[in-house]
Amino acid sequence: MLYLVVTLLVPVVLWLALEAGLRLFDRDGGLPLFVQAPEGDGRYLMANPRVARRYFASEKNPPAPTTELFAAERPANAFRVFVLGESAAAGFPYPANGSFSRQLRDALRDVLPGDSVEVVNLAIAATNSYTMQDLSDEVVAAHPDAVLIYAGHNEYYGALGVASSVGGGAAQPALVRVYLRLLGLRTFLVLRDGVASLRQQAAAGAASGGEGAASLMEVLARDQQIPLGGESYLAGLSQFSGNLERIVARLRSSGVTVFVASVASNERDLPPLAAPANDQPAGAREVYLAAQQAFADGDSAAARDGFARARDLDVVRFRAPGALDSVVRAVARRTGAIYVPVAEAFAAASPAGSPGNELFLEHVHPNARGYSLIARTFFDAIQQARFLDHEARPGRLRPWSEYEDGRALTELDELIAHHARRTLLTRWPFVPVEKQLDYRGSYRPQGLTDSLALLVSRGGMGWAEAKLRLGAHYEAMGAPDSAAAEYRGLVREAPVAAAPRQLLARALAAAEREGQSEEALRARMASSPSADVAFQLGVLALQRRDLARGIELLEQSVQLDSLRPEALYQLSLAYGLARDLPRARSTAARLARLQPGYPGLAGWLEVIGEGPGNALPEDS
Repeated sequence: MLYLVVTLLVPVVLWLALEAGLRLFDRDGGLPLFVQAPEGDGRYLMANPRVARRYFASEKNPPAPTTELFAAERPANAFRVFVLGESAAAGFPYPANGSFSRQLRDALRDVLPGDSVEVVNLAIAATNSYTMQDLSDEVVAAHPDAVLIYAGHNEYYGALGVASSVGGGAAQPALVRVYLRLLGLRTFLVLRDGVASLRQQAAAGAASGGEGAASLMEVLARDQQIPLGGESYLAGLSQFSGNLERIVARLRSSGVTVFVASVASNERDLPPLAAPANDQPAGAREVYLAAQQAFADGDSAAARDGFARARDLDVVRFRAPGALDSVVRAVARRTGAIYVPVAEAFAAASPAGSPGNELFLEHVHPNARGYSLIARTFFDAIQQARFLDHEARPGRLRPWSEYEDGRALTELDELIAHHARRTLLTRWPFVPVEKQLDYRGSYRPQGLTDSLALLVSRGGMGWAEAKLRLGAHYEAMGAPDSAAAEYRGLVREAPVAAAPRQLLARALAAAEREGQSEEALRARMASSPSADVAFQLGVLALQRRDLARGIELLEQSVQLDSLRPEALYQLSLAYGLARDLPRARSTAARLARLQPGYPGLAGWLEVIGEGPGNALPEDS
């Protein structure tokens, strides 16, 4: 009997040892949602840029959430909000500064001046409600006050969805949830990745169809036609309803307020996507054309109903059907989540109540005006919830146009979005496979800004590197205002990083905007003290005749870097102006030992001399 027990236990013990070893030597192997940020000396966390490897084992570069830092230790006065969703929630195709969550953050910081407001966007492109459910436990562990959900367009084709090529298909939701739980085991991840690698090798050399590399939309869609009311269609709605209810229940059981929104899409100006079934009699295209005619004839009611019906009949399900918004409302009623009427807000802002190109770039991704509308709608919902009992000052809210301007988007950012959009629109499902184009491969950029934007959109260069290169180019060309615009975007993206604020201050100073330059330096100093920034601020204070502040900053500069000759010289001068002869002399003596030939030092030593009766410069 003992032999049998030992025999059975040996593989279990070996597995436990292997699991423990993997956890010990590969701490990121479990792909935790949150990791320590590289800036801030351990004071901040951020979303793990590799977390989507849980869902995209075969993707070399899987989608990643945006980089947004929040305090590792929750402040006592925190107002912490997380955003869950897909690419539209993340702000695609704009860089992260264009997302609705950052405009919302700015507005909340204005009306909650006594709170430490954090709005952290965890949205991941090409995922769906399975991902949000998988992340919910880790979200709860970070102690948010609220979670905002804007999702639904990827429910069919997103990773693990009923019609997805990435782990989807006939698997029952219960089995998918078990699979997601198993991903928490390092040994299971290693096995899963090994199987995925073998599949990739077996598929190597297979044709992708069309010209150029396949887009992620093409890769994800296994069942390219999902008829309205069919088995897969109903399974997708059921999948979304079950997952959403579990997500909300998990969050609310931990005291987290949940705001869940309806989703909007381009109904009026986007024809049914490329699929033979859409062209059948009484199909999506016929209904869409009839709605267009009703719109042209001024029959708003018929147009609105027709466009919505055409969207629902479209068998290529990259736009959420109207029934999905009904699911959102029903789940909100059952669970006590706060319903946010984003789809209704888009309809109210659109001709005939049918959203089109005035709010969208293509099928589901809003333009700048559309993202601002999402931010305003969520803000209104939070305000109606009385800011979750936090003390608010609504009178401090600025016009929303100012929050749009505050996104710090430049021509480079707009061009990045433009190239991403054009790449989508020249491939399936917007055109038939046989008419696809390799937009990025055939486009010829015009000038440096366009070249950098195209390179970023192709993944050949990081966004921050492009901003730095363009900013340096503008400085070299004598255009400091343009350089400052690029650096502002970097500061907004990485508010605690040192270099962007210093670059911004330099550009503003060159543009003779000393006040703004000093403000940028102060923010840089608050986030990450440095000898160089303290020196620059000290000199600016002396120029304003603020001797006490100038001396304080120059002393800080010398403390951070005792071998900085210019700081020692300016500090000695400041002591002299303050009539503090002993410290003026001792500081000058330190400089003389460090760099005897420092320009101006000999004359200054002569002025301050060696005795107490020597004359000092007048403070005039």
